[in-house]
Amino acid sequence: MYLVNLSQDKSKLNPYISNTLLKEINKSLEQWKKTILYLNKRWEYSALVCNTCNHLYKCKNCDISMIVHKYPQKLICHICGENKDIPTKCEKCNNETLQKVWIWTQQIEDSLKKEFPNHNVFRFDTDTVKNKSEKENALKNLEKSDIIIGTKMITTGFNFKSIWLIWVILLEQELLIPKYNTEEKVYTNIKQLLWRWSRNGEISNVVIQTFIPENEIIKSITHDNYKDFFVKTLAERKLFNYPPYTEMLTLEYRNNNQEKAKNFILNLKNKLEIINSENNNKLDINLVPNPTKKYKQYYYKIILKWENLRDFLLCIKPEIMRNSWLVVIFE
Repeated sequence: MYLVNLSQDKSKLNPYISNTLLKEINKSLEQWKKTILYLNKRWEYSALVCNTCNHLYKCKNCDISMIVHKYPQKLICHICGENKDIPTKCEKCNNETLQKVWIWTQQIEDSLKKEFPNHNVFRFDTDTVKNKSEKENALKNLEKSDIIIGTKMITTGFNFKSIWLIWVILLEQELLIPKYNTEEKVYTNIKQLLWRWSRNGEISNVVIQTFIPENEIIKSITHDNYKDFFVKTLAERKLFNYPPYTEMLTLEYRNNNQEKAKNFILNLKNKLEIINSENNNKLDINLVPNPTKKYKQYYYKIILKWENLRDFLLCIKPEIMRNSWLVVIFE
């Protein structure tokens, strides 16, 4: 397994496809072998990376990557709501080489079809496989495809033959998912991807493309150093008071009306703070100020951290029971 630094190796075809990747795909095609290109999801969040020093912008409160938002023009943490203006210069090296990173599977598919018009390129994600009949057609397409662009769904339940190359398109995109256990899931996803086909002894090359080759999690994966990764992860969770050092849950409320959703979550937060104060508890109550919108509904969240959340939830049992749009998610 080795790394390709996208800051130094970009093709003219696509900024997220390196010249090295194009050469390796050609080698694979010459040997009548398949290439799998992996991207965690069919689209991803936008990150901000410095092309000079490889600095990735993270939240100072949560140690996760901040997301570039167009409206408003801000860097925003999707856990605590921390936000700041999008900089024009890198805060670490002061160079004006900041790049917004955003990639999706169809973008990669279109580029490769243009580059390899005489070969079968197949995209395997939730856009192309939505039901049982489409899945049956997808299986046939997978068998005859030379280049497969897949999301995480390709790592489970499928067993391809003649895999010569597995290429992770942009690993840092997975690091942007706003969860405290993101790095652990990234590590697990990549290992699952490799184990899936290494059991057959067919893979010749495994390559990770990235703009941040010096990132600690990426180094841990490429060096297969789980021990150091485990120690580092536990230290970070203790510092930021995440499980297993505390219990953590999310109260998520959704509504078609944004004002109603906002008012409900603010009233619930106020009630939690009153109960917390009256009982002299040290509950950490964190309202995520920026809602997400899915399927015309607005989602507001409160994140709770404490040593005994299950007992505390009894205090708001009526709100939970009578509001079907209020969901409790234990981490």
